[in-house]
Amino acid sequence: MTASESRLCFSHFLPLVILFLASALVAQSATAPTSESLVAELTSPLPDSPGTVYSSSLSGDSHTSGAQPKSNAGQSSTLPPALPRVKFISAGRTAPPQRAKDKVILGLRETLTPYSIGGWFLSAGWAHLIDGVPNYGVNSEAFAQRLGAAAVLGSSKEIFSDSIMAPILHQDPRYYQLGRSHKFFNRALYAGTRPIIGRTDSGKTIPNYAYMIGTAAAAGLTQAYYPDRNVGAGQVARAWATSLGGSALGDLATEFGGEIIQWLHLPKYE
Repeated sequence: MTASESRLCFSHFLPLVILFLASALVAQSATAPTSESLVAELTSPLPDSPGTVYSSSLSGDSHTSGAQPKSNAGQSSTLPPALPRVKFISAGRTAPPQRAKDKVILGLRETLTPYSIGGWFLSAGWAHLIDGVPNYGVNSEAFAQRLGAAAVLGSSKEIFSDSIMAPILHQDPRYYQLGRSHKFFNRALYAGTRPIIGRTDSGKTIPNYAYMIGTAAAAGLTQAYYPDRNVGAGQVARAWATSLGGSALGDLATEFGGEIIQWLHLPKYE
């Protein structure tokens, strides 16, 4: 079997393997005990984040902790606290600290959300429409290959960034929505820069090393399943930059998604 045929075979079966493993791990985590003691690492709100954080020591499962949150405005939030394994923190909602296990499950969970799957189809559809990278062609088989490649790239990016690099680097991989209390331009600028500006577990603003490194690893993995004409260091750099740009667009949709959903009268996924 040639290298080209190996990559083609890999692109067909790897998405199924990733999705199967992620499904199994998520299902197992749903029934796993979570009674370990937690100590809150977040003591003050992140300057570029409107979300509130827990500031006292917690014991028991973070899903059901009775600790009182502290908000940016000095007032208690009327919203229920977010779960530590949910990536989107809406404006005004409390954000409990995350254990390494929570980040691992969060990354796996994000590979299976309707939002992520929809992104695969959009990415594959656009690349197919313009006959862009990965250059599989323009027939129906080529679209299927592009869809598989988009699934692998998207899933590996979430796993490398959130499940692996975020725990190692002690970074918070969640997205904190600014919300309607901020100006449109500020919200757009904030959302568009989240792929490169992140936060630590303690709430300090730093470069988003976990996401940038994880995305680079996912871009490097494309060399195992992209066609021959898309193999090379330049192609990896292009895939990395394109993925960061796509993530910025995704964060814009995340920031303004609530308004869009309300306008379209659609059910909200969380």
